[in-house]
Amino acid sequence: MRVASFQFIQRNLDNISGRTSEANRQLGQLSSGKRVEYASDDPVAANGILNYKQELRKLDQYQTNINLAENRLRREETGLTSAENITQQVKEIMLGANNPAITQQERDAYKDVLQGRIDEMLDIANTKDEFGQAIFGGFQTDTDPFTRQPGGNVTYSGDSGQREMMVGDSVKVAINHDGDLVFGGVPNPRGDFTASYQLGDETREDQVRVESANIAKRANFSDQERYTVEFVGVIPADPESEEVFYQIKDESGAVILPTDPNDPLMQLAYEPGKKIEVDGLEIVVKGEAKIGDKIELNSTVQDGTGQDDRGVFDILNRAKEWLESDGHTPSGQSEMIDILDELDAMGGHFTQVRADTGNRMQRLDNQKETHADMSLTLEKLRSGMEDLDYAKATGEFSQTMVALQATQTMFGKVQNISLFNYI
Repeated sequence: MRVASFQFIQRNLDNISGRTSEANRQLGQLSSGKRVEYASDDPVAANGILNYKQELRKLDQYQTNINLAENRLRREETGLTSAENITQQVKEIMLGANNPAITQQERDAYKDVLQGRIDEMLDIANTKDEFGQAIFGGFQTDTDPFTRQPGGNVTYSGDSGQREMMVGDSVKVAINHDGDLVFGGVPNPRGDFTASYQLGDETREDQVRVESANIAKRANFSDQERYTVEFVGVIPADPESEEVFYQIKDESGAVILPTDPNDPLMQLAYEPGKKIEVDGLEIVVKGEAKIGDKIELNSTVQDGTGQDDRGVFDILNRAKEWLESDGHTPSGQSEMIDILDELDAMGGHFTQVRADTGNRMQRLDNQKETHADMSLTLEKLRSGMEDLDYAKATGEFSQTMVALQATQTMFGKVQNISLFNYI
């Protein structure tokens, strides 16, 4: 078969051009460190690489969300820690002010210090994050959620919303506790009612106090907002008898226990710590009661559920009112016991909320570790598809260069051969 000179030359030029292109491609891979730079290099691998990169970008976004959530929860935790410290300081103020030997000037000083602690607590309740959003406002983050009224009461204008952050596939973590929960959800140590005392001036070995007042049978509860426990003497009156009996009155002043208070046979002798059942309530009173003592049980809830929780600022204002009055009377001492119990409940409540915040931060840490492991796995898979094996690529490049040089040398020699050189 005859091979024309043109065909011979064209075929060798094409061979040299192809090997040169292959060498350039391999050299580009060695420069970039990537085995697959374009989809045409390996369409199947390119699709897998794209999916891995999308997953890695999603993990990066989750990590950004985790960092943001951690910052907000850390700010909340700091505020709750400060609230715990303030609660302890208020308790120390009240114990110090309970000394009957202090002067009125010292009492006023305690009151000023307490007011400072109340102001600090209000500042904590209105804490804002790095974006100027109220931490304890629920979804209402643009304005201060807590406002002091002219009378000293503090009202909440936020809502009960919980903001959530997506930190993983189908994984959300709440990044706030609403102010109504944090500063309005202190468990009432007395149960469903609070107590106020009207006690005589007689000294007593064991201060009378309400241990608990709960709505035990809601079906029998008549939605009364106020009950009064009165301690009376024997009927008919006997000046020589010091035995103490009790009566329960509803908010209208009618005696509901015993059913006939004028019947001596129905009189109820007071026994400290014995459960009193009336109108669906269970009341436990302890301490030494005297004839003429009164205890008023109050609930501000209108729906018949009782006052299960106490507000932080209500507790603090009650402590302030105690300082403004003569608290070294039997009534004041009984109220002091209630205030100290409420402060203990308030501190425990802050600790519980802070613990929940810590649990959320722990969940973020766990999610962060999960993402780090997943990111490492995806990066390894992506690298296996996309990154270049330098040892293998260097060997292939050397082979290509040897073949290219051989082709060029052979072509140079062959194209100069002519029959006239042998005639």
